[in-house]
Amino acid sequence: MSNWVEVGSIHDFNQTNKKLYRLSDDTEILVIKIKDSFFAVENRCSHDDKPLSDGKIEDSTIECKYHGAKFDIQTGKALKMPAVAPINIFKTKLQEGKIFVLIE
Repeated sequence: MSNWVEVGSIHDFNQTNKKLYRLSDDTEILVIKIKDSFFAVENRCSHDDKPLSDGKIEDSTIECKYHGAKFDIQTGKALKMPAVAPINIFKTKLQEGKIFVLIE
């Protein structure tokens, strides 16, 4: 069953282009703002389970600061070794200034 879950507000991004939200004890979602669009990925590198929240964002990619793996934040696709597996991504929507992610 799919469910839209509110994670935050667009105002959370006044000073930053990324924000970490905890959905449960074992799931953190990293929401990334690029221009006027929001993207959401699981805060976990597929290579070594390290957090992506400290990673560098460039264009529509995020790079894991620990081993240099790079991912497309729109598709989750691994773009640079040592990662070969994709990361989990989540659909997002905005509603009255609130950010929602689709949990399936």
